[in-house]
Amino acid sequence: MRSQNIHKDLNLIGDELIEKFILKDDKTSKYVNAFFSDKNILSHSKNKLDQFTDYQRKILIEELTLQYSKVETSEQTSRNIKLLSNSKTLSVTTGHQLNIFSGPLMVIYKIAHVISITNSLNSNIKGFNYVPIFWIASEDHDFEEISEVNLKENKIKWNLDSKNMPVGEIELNNFMEVVSGYKNSIIDFEFKDKLEILIDEAYKKGDTLSAATIKFINSLFGKHGLVIVDSNKKAFKKSFIENFKNEILDSRCELDSSSQILKIKKDIKSFKPQVNPSDVNFFKITSLGRKRIRKTDKLFRVDDENEYTSGDLINQIETNPELFSPNVLMRPLYQEKILPNVCYLGGPNELKYWMQLKLYFENSNVQFPILKLRTSGFIIDKKTSKKLSKSNIDIKYFFGKLDDLVIHKINSISKLNLSFSSLKNKLTNQFNELREISINVDKSFVGALNAQEKKQLKGLDDLEKKLIKAEKRNYETEINNVKSIFESLHPNNIDQERYLNFGNFYSYKGQEFIDYVVDKVHISDDKILVINLED
Repeated sequence: MRSQNIHKDLNLIGDELIEKFILKDDKTSKYVNAFFSDKNILSHSKNKLDQFTDYQRKILIEELTLQYSKVETSEQTSRNIKLLSNSKTLSVTTGHQLNIFSGPLMVIYKIAHVISITNSLNSNIKGFNYVPIFWIASEDHDFEEISEVNLKENKIKWNLDSKNMPVGEIELNNFMEVVSGYKNSIIDFEFKDKLEILIDEAYKKGDTLSAATIKFINSLFGKHGLVIVDSNKKAFKKSFIENFKNEILDSRCELDSSSQILKIKKDIKSFKPQVNPSDVNFFKITSLGRKRIRKTDKLFRVDDENEYTSGDLINQIETNPELFSPNVLMRPLYQEKILPNVCYLGGPNELKYWMQLKLYFENSNVQFPILKLRTSGFIIDKKTSKKLSKSNIDIKYFFGKLDDLVIHKINSISKLNLSFSSLKNKLTNQFNELREISINVDKSFVGALNAQEKKQLKGLDDLEKKLIKAEKRNYETEINNVKSIFESLHPNNIDQERYLNFGNFYSYKGQEFIDYVVDKVHISDDKILVINLED
């Protein structure tokens, strides 16, 4: 395998806030505590140690010890769990939903990236220990988002009525047909049997999806010391009782995040909130699943259940905190109260809603972590690698728009000048001269000139498009070749990392694939990782 880092075209990101975050622009600095650097991590580490108590560490270690008592744990992960009891140990965290068989490739990249970051921090910063954490969203109830996985042309779907349950609590009693479908879709390379063993050991009938996901991810990343956290535990919820109560009594999350959204909109005119706050930003776990809590005048309604007074609801929170579940906006605060965390790594959409929360953290007296954008990656297989070599097109052109790629390819092979830019410029200059003359003679001619200019420019545009279309027919074979390469990197016009599962790549390279990604994934935010599977 070999890799290269391609500069990211920020104009293609399409989100001004994230573009400015990547550039470390002043307009985003007020919505983060600090940008990622060893120096800022060190500063955050010192502050977090003062804030994170021995009691919080004790609860974390107790719950992790219990969780891993049912998992075959590597020496490296066991060591990191023990390290977390040390007051000098901090964490770097990423999280994701409980997608079956790990879901799309970006999940692999996120986990590999936090491991790579901690490896770097442990080498560069003395006096502290850093542990990589993967936070599983076991309380999420959006089953549709986690219930399918794509292996090249094959889509494997888990058809189940989840009854709106937290997905982590769903038992795998009808899952073996899904396992068979996944195995049958994996290309039969050297390490397919190894992957099938990992699947069989993780996804067992009667287990919950949380338990299966922990075992599966652990089997891939345990050798790198990854610690997985399932936060759906009563002990963790008890530590969040006051925050649940504040949401009922003071609408803390709603008010603070709404205020921050308004501030961001003033600085970033194009900003649209990734998540809009609700009047109550946590759920109640009921016999009918995970249900929203809504304000109705002075009462609170839990979807189809009875209405409660604030006193009734607070009494339930204090008595049974495990029956309450933070939503996507409260979850970051919940996470940072449980973990000795200094950095959160996420994708663009995640960072957008984290940047809505800094004020909420401040008013909750919890340190806001340093945010880090996860690395985006693309994988080139043997077949695509050969096509790429024949195309004579630089790989960077395949990360833009398909239409732009096709035009670039035609321009590189056509003997004609397919761009009418110079003609359009000459035409515009001529009309500018005519406008100056018209203004001095009769200003009423200007409107007619403008209309004529627009008509002639459109005529040139139409001719240019017809010429390009004709050349596309003349070079159909070459165009289809670059389209095929583009499709392998953007299947169904979706970036590979958001669509394809890692299974076929693991089948081809085995654990070496995972280890290689861990080694190469920690690159600057303005670059894209490209992995070529061929040596």
